[in-house]
Amino acid sequence: MTAIRDHASPDGATMARFHPDFVWGVAASAAQTESRNGRGHSNWDALCEARGAMLDGSTNVLCTHFEERYPTDLALLADAGVQAFRFSIAWPRVQPNGPGAANAAGLAVYDRMVDAMLERGITPWPTLFHWDVPSWAGDFRDRDICQRLADYAEIVARALGDRVQQWIVLNEPNSVALRGYAAQVHAPALNNAESAFAAIHHQNLAQGLAFRALRATLPSGRRIGTTVNLQPVRAEDDLAENQAAAAMVDALWNRAFVDPLYGKGYPALVAERLAPLVRDGDLELIAVKPDFLGMNYYSRIYVRQAPGEVLGIAQGQAPQHLASTAYFHVEPDGLAEMLLRLHEEYGAPEIYVTETGFAMPDPPPHDGVVEDGGRIAHLASYLKAAHSAQAQGVRLKGLFYWSATDNWEWAQGFAKRFGLIHVDRDTQARTPKRSLGYFADCIRHNAALDAPPP
Repeated sequence: MTAIRDHASPDGATMARFHPDFVWGVAASAAQTESRNGRGHSNWDALCEARGAMLDGSTNVLCTHFEERYPTDLALLADAGVQAFRFSIAWPRVQPNGPGAANAAGLAVYDRMVDAMLERGITPWPTLFHWDVPSWAGDFRDRDICQRLADYAEIVARALGDRVQQWIVLNEPNSVALRGYAAQVHAPALNNAESAFAAIHHQNLAQGLAFRALRATLPSGRRIGTTVNLQPVRAEDDLAENQAAAAMVDALWNRAFVDPLYGKGYPALVAERLAPLVRDGDLELIAVKPDFLGMNYYSRIYVRQAPGEVLGIAQGQAPQHLASTAYFHVEPDGLAEMLLRLHEEYGAPEIYVTETGFAMPDPPPHDGVVEDGGRIAHLASYLKAAHSAQAQGVRLKGLFYWSATDNWEWAQGFAKRFGLIHVDRDTQARTPKRSLGYFADCIRHNAALDAPPP
């Protein structure tokens, strides 16, 4: 880390400090960082093969080769003082060919990763399902996948439960259901409302069954949560039909996944469409009341009514004054808004921001570092928003930056760079960015620090 300056303010009294037990982490996923080597065929492999390549002409054959190169990445993170690493287990690596016993070599990959994190003082936070379904398991239109995922969760818990304290079951089931089953953006690239509603309910049910399996399998004291991509929803204008569209998107995107977790059932705006899928006992299984709630946040959602679209809704125009990254608008106040809403509506749960980050047009590495002052400025504003929510009573327990390294960003390929660590696609060489140094300073002071001057 010698190439990275100390950005900390010398005046500790002016710092926006977090509670002493606040967790500073980074996040990644197997499907975006691991190669295909040694694992089974997945739904995302199938999508790559069907399309030929992603936006930038890339595929997921190699990604960042994390399953072999993780010691380098973990060393850079440990040097920065990162306390926790949110990664995911690749279901197609653990059960490559079908249900039943795990592939021993696949599980051994995660055994080694967990040990390597612990040896470096980094707490492992595995996510069991981060969008990569083994091809043999089908998809979330099929109710049978719910038990298959729960069986897989039990296998992983038995293998890693002696060392892993914190568990995340699903990542962004709302993104999977609506972008994968209604919008054709993500795997399995469907464009059908009924498929989307099936994916909503079956992911919720799979999660409930997985919670039950984990609670029966893990040693006492382990903590189990889940992660949803939660975003305040706005209509693009004041037209009544667009306001109605915003209410519907809030029900589909946010409430259909969080309400049933806390025993509230499905929101009224979508309950009728989901009712044919719900069997006796389902909602009781889904109402797991997690030990903590993971919230991924990037920006608000702006929508409008679109009768010709699946679900009758389309993306709307955001306010023109908003700054943008290469992927999302920059709205730190939306982060505080969503944290406060969760706190008020769901009984003040423990919350972790399990993802937030910024895709930026980074320059090439120079003298052993990447200069990314824009990312630092955005991160500083989001950290201050998080601190504001904590100061207002939100039980915010930690924040994980997305992502540790530049990686394969799904249908966007490598075109969007979020990482604190630059990855050269040709050589796989890692280079720290200036933002990693800023994040290290925040960790050291346990505070949301001002961004340094350019």
